[in-house]
Amino acid sequence: MKLLKQGVIIAALVTLAGLANAQFQFTGARATEEGAIILNWQSESNAVYEIDYADQVVDAAAGGTTWLPLYTEYPSHGTNTFIADAGNYDITPAIPHPKFAPMRFYRVMLAEANTSPSNPTVDITSPTNGATISGEVIVAVSSSSSEALTEVGLYIDGERQWSSTDGTNFVINTCEWPNGSHVLFATAKSQSGLEGAANGGTITYGRSVSTYANVTFNNLITRVDLSQPFFEPALGQTQQVTAVFAANVNWTLQIQDANSNMVRTATGNGGSMLFSWDGTGDGGVAIPDSVYTYVVSAQTNGQPLALKEPPGDDGNGPPPAPVLSTSLLASESTAGGWYLTSAKQAVAAGWDYYYLQSPPMPPVWTNGVWVSWEDVYGPHPLNKVEVSSAIRELYSRSLSTAGAMTLGAATSQTDYATPNYSGASSQTTRAPERKPRVGVKGELGTFGICYLTYSTNGFSSPHPQTGWPYPLPQFVGIDDQARTAQTVDFSIRSHKPMAEGFAQTMQQGRWKQAFIKPDGQWGPNDIKKASLGGNSIFNTCNFGFLMTHGSFGDDGSTGTEADGVRYTYIWLGPNTTVRLSDMDLGSPGANGLRWMTMMGCNLLRKANYDSMNNAGRIPVNENLHLLLGGSTTTWATPNIGKTYAQGMLLNNKIISSWTYAGSTAYYYSHRGITNQVKYAVTGWPACYDDSLGTYNDPDTSTGLQYQEYPVYTP
Repeated sequence: MKLLKQGVIIAALVTLAGLANAQFQFTGARATEEGAIILNWQSESNAVYEIDYADQVVDAAAGGTTWLPLYTEYPSHGTNTFIADAGNYDITPAIPHPKFAPMRFYRVMLAEANTSPSNPTVDITSPTNGATISGEVIVAVSSSSSEALTEVGLYIDGERQWSSTDGTNFVINTCEWPNGSHVLFATAKSQSGLEGAANGGTITYGRSVSTYANVTFNNLITRVDLSQPFFEPALGQTQQVTAVFAANVNWTLQIQDANSNMVRTATGNGGSMLFSWDGTGDGGVAIPDSVYTYVVSAQTNGQPLALKEPPGDDGNGPPPAPVLSTSLLASESTAGGWYLTSAKQAVAAGWDYYYLQSPPMPPVWTNGVWVSWEDVYGPHPLNKVEVSSAIRELYSRSLSTAGAMTLGAATSQTDYATPNYSGASSQTTRAPERKPRVGVKGELGTFGICYLTYSTNGFSSPHPQTGWPYPLPQFVGIDDQARTAQTVDFSIRSHKPMAEGFAQTMQQGRWKQAFIKPDGQWGPNDIKKASLGGNSIFNTCNFGFLMTHGSFGDDGSTGTEADGVRYTYIWLGPNTTVRLSDMDLGSPGANGLRWMTMMGCNLLRKANYDSMNNAGRIPVNENLHLLLGGSTTTWATPNIGKTYAQGMLLNNKIISSWTYAGSTAYYYSHRGITNQVKYAVTGWPACYDDSLGTYNDPDTSTGLQYQEYPVYTP
């Protein structure tokens, strides 16, 4: 049954290759040893792709396949591109690792082409191609651009890693991967100017991928892993700490706090480690929630490594991770329709692959009728599964021993085999470094993010309506435009890395992600107050971050609505705005909203703030401490999110962290900025010195305070 289930997964991957456009011919798909799925396809140079997934081909509710984005803005590697599906934990709800899914289907779409006249350059300078590396390693990436360089990333075997603190040096721990061959590459993105200004004009984008660095990981300690990316014993969770060793070892696990003090120890021996931590110290002593790391030490003990039957062929446990390549049509199978169907058969026959039958596929809707899959796409292929070298070696030993026993040789079958390992006899490593794991126990607080990138082309729209009856003016004059003008707002792609950088940094500082909602996953009612039919999603977390386009009602009568108030507006798309005053920010309790930040032009513009405040329309209630935003045209850069979070986690004041993030980002990347950029804050005076760790309750008797802060002057 396990092999049959494996066959379903394989068939879904290989067969879908036939559904792609001619440019998108899948050239391979395989599952890694850890269960990630690697997809390879023929690609167009200078292109950008979107990778979508589905858990079933036919969604009964939708009447077809429901495709969901898995990864977006993925740059072409040239004429052949690959990526790994290891889940996506940067959004809410998270897309789990495929090893937790019964099956998964994929499609690749050409999203756009690079538009920059000169793409950035990017290269991995260390380690070099062909290197053998062990333990913790710094991967050095060099990148440059004649335009604004906005993103640099590192991938291992097609999996995106945590961003670096400086965009150049990426720290990885090779003990968190299996031994063997791995492919490193870096990506870079540049753009002709910064995004965010209303009617700001077209921006061009360039993306590049480095040459592959093919390296070998060689460790005594491998595959160190955690079962919980964010460990919360208060919710009944246990943290399963696991590792696999390349030889039989005596091992020690030390769990250490942020000051490297040991709080829990476990020991054992063998070829693997599994320790379930309940969050207490040695002897069951209660220890505080904090940042913890897991230090694994191993020393070979001279004992043989146990030979275990590869999982799957005995009908128990998960199937071995297959390597998928080309398909063989049933008519091309061996004589009489016979073909090898297991790894053991393949090794016995001297082959390095076997075949699995494809399961029946659902009918296809074509020209208004349902027809069989085979009538549309032809005979269903068998799936060729390569047998890994490790499994070939194990079966070869087993088969040769069994053969010797049959012939009456003096040797007897043993349960052990000598491991194929020739590295160091001892090793110590500290984890985690690998995304999405973070070494924390318990949460300091929660954060939520909603952002929009406005797809590839942005949008144009009439202005917000005044609410006056015809023939009185129907539209508000905004952003110093005439009432009847169209606002043109371009894509803000920097919101995505800004959100991810903020989230990554906050999680590593023990702040739990309550939600991250990108384009298509939230709408007006998510941020409106209950009296307007909304659910005030930000009031479900301690810290909120909203990233959108913003506009202001013009000075004078042209910028007012029917009630005479000059509002500011949050743009969600064409003909879709939410007034700042439509929100209600702040909620009580341990999980209540205390601080809210809005990245959007002019949302806290002074003249409009005064108009709304005089009318009692500022959305700060008695529970919100501070509302932070921009009072002028603001500009989005990816580093603002990460820098903002870093400052707050150092227990700096929230206001100074916000203004420092803006001033630092614009100092290093100010291409196209023509205005003085000001950030602004409103809130209760007692809270102006708030930090994440030290803060005061609002004193509403003093009234709201408003303050502007210049962060960039051309």
